[in-house]
This record gives sequence, C-alpha cells and structure tokens, in this order.
Amino acid sequence: MFTHLYIYRLKVLLKDKPLMFWTFMFPVCMGIFFTAAFSGLDDRTYFDQVPVGIVQEGNNAHSETFIETMNALESDGTKMLKPVTLTKEQAAKQLDDGDIYGYYVLSDSDISLNLNQQGIQQSLLSTFLDQFQQAQKTVAALQQEAPELLATELAASIGKQQNFIQVANKTASKGSTKSFFFFTLVGMSCMFGFFWGLSNTNDEQANQSANGIRLSMAPQNKISIVLANLAAAFTVFVTELYIILAIFRFVYQVDFGTRWNWILLTCTISALTAISMGMCIGNLLKVPLDQKISLGVTFQIVCSFLAGMMVPDVKYLISKYVPILGQINPVNLVSESLYKLYYYENIDSFYINLICLLVLTIIFVLLSFVYERRAQYVSV
Repeated sequence: MFTHLYIYRLKVLLKDKPLMFWTFMFPVCMGIFFTAAFSGLDDRTYFDQVPVGIVQEGNNAHSETFIETMNALESDGTKMLKPVTLTKEQAAKQLDDGDIYGYYVLSDSDISLNLNQQGIQQSLLSTFLDQFQQAQKTVAALQQEAPELLATELAASIGKQQNFIQVANKTASKGSTKSFFFFTLVGMSCMFGFFWGLSNTNDEQANQSANGIRLSMAPQNKISIVLANLAAAFTVFVTELYIILAIFRFVYQVDFGTRWNWILLTCTISALTAISMGMCIGNLLKVPLDQKISLGVTFQIVCSFLAGMMVPDVKYLISKYVPILGQINPVNLVSESLYKLYYYENIDSFYINLICLLVLTIIFVLLSFVYERRAQYVSV
C-alpha cells in the first residue's frame, strides 16, 4: 500500500506546474541573472598584495624569521603579502575598517592571527601561519631528538620551507568570487522545498482541502500516508536540486570545487529540512493556504538576505554579533557549507553545519508527526 500511495502522490506532484516552476525553473532563471551580473568578477587579480598587520608584543625568538619568510612569499615574481607594523589598537581599527585583511600578534611564546571574516585572502594568511609553525615544530623536534640530522640535507630543506612557502594549495579550490553568490542561490533554492511540504499538509488535512477530507476517510493509517507523501516530495525536490546543480556547474560554469560527495549530501539533507519545515508550518498555522505561501516566501527572502545574498557584509555582521542566528538559518547553513567545502582544506567546521541541518530536520519532523497523530475532526 505504501508503494501505491507513493507512486500516486509522485504523479500528483509532477503535475503541479506552478510548484514545478517556482522550485525548478525560477532558480535556473535566477542563475542566468547571476551569471550576467557576476561573471566578470573572476577576471580581476585577487592576490596583487595582501595587506597584513604585524603587532610586536614581546621578544619572540622567531619574529625575525617570520617576517623574513613573509617578505619572501611570492607568486609569479610578485610579493604576496604586504606587512605593516602597527600597535594592537591600530591593527584592530584597520581590520574593522577593511584596510588590512588580518594581523599577526608576535608575543613572547606564540604567534597568533586575528581575522574578522572569511575569504581567500584570510585563508592565505591562516595557511601561511600554519605552515610556518609546522616548520618551526619540525626543527624543534629535530634539535631535541635527532640533532645530528640538522647538518643534513633534510634540515636544509626545512630551512628553505621556512623562507619560502608555496601558496598553490592554500585553499581547496583556485578561488572564484562568482561562486560565493551562487552558494547563497543554492541555499535559497534548497528552501523552495518548503512549498512541497506545504502542499503535502494542505492535501492531508481535512480542514484544509477536499483531498484532505478524502484521505481522512480512507481506511489507511495516517502516518503511512504522511510518510508516502514525504517520500514523494523528497524524490521530486532532490532530483530538481541535482539538476539545478548540474546546470549551474556545466552550463553557467560555476566552480563548486571537487568535493561533490559532500556537496550532494548537503543538498540532500537541506531538501529534507525544507520539506519538513513546510510540513511543520502547514500543520501548526491555522491560516489560509495563500497566507502560508506568503509567509514562506517572506521567510525565504529574509533568510537569503541574512545569508549575504543581497549584501555580503550582512553575513559577517550576523556571524560577529548574532552567531546563533546563522546557525538556525537554513539558507546560511547551506551556503556556508558550500563555502567551506570550496575554500577550506580542513572541513571540521563543515560537519557542524550538517549537524545543525539535521537537528532542524528532526525538530520539524517530530512536530509534524505529533500533530498528525493528534489531529481529529468532529465531522468531515
């Protein structure tokens, strides 16, 4: 019976042309406008020179080596970094003003990096510090455990690594500004699953539609109907998302990086999150369907705005002052996940985003099922 319900619900959803347009064709059309607006962003040079502050707070034994290595960092004969010596107050102010991308603090025992946002330049600064510290630890270990190796070619090669650090693998991908805007578009597209979940609840509740009346009178367990409808909506929507990603990648030439297994998993989980959210809102709100759709559209636009689609600086302000808002914003979770998969070598923080999406999904599904089990009607 479940298979029967699933197949027929699948046919019903595929015949819903308005929903097929808004959940599939609309993101594809938006992609055309994004391509026209942002295609020229990747033609400029990203690493002319990255201004970075140097704050001396003590007599660090490696300060001189660190600054020499920084000055020696080149790409195609061009200096990569432009260090500026500042006080900590000056560095903090210039960082907030956008005059520098970050600043290193050289204390007596440590070298730390201060950033206020994420980007290609910030990733370069972080990778530079990580490689320098790794080289220093290697030399220190040799001095303690095998000092005789310090006179060999191995030590010489480590010294060269200290004085020149390759930046070819500074990020997971080569870098594309256009990709950032498409990441938020993918996040917004994933939230269109809200409407599939809303359509399901409208057809399941006897107090909302004629279809709901017929289903309520059918000699079939209500939970099996809900699960069949959920599975059908998920099948349709996740297929749409995969096709949208393919169009973005191969038609619009958007660079998503190489971690496609994680990208597809992120979109799959977000599809389930959006559909379950639509089911939850459709069940809990006692207003006409048109008003629910309007609320859904408004919610989606607000989430996209807070994720930086219209104004990228908003995303930074949210992460700095109201980080919890970014962790419960589905659009932000998806776009930031794609961003981390694209730019970061270490993706530990990416897993946190997936966990947040899964937690939201579980909450929405549980609320929907609790409501469905308790729904009763005096007459139909």
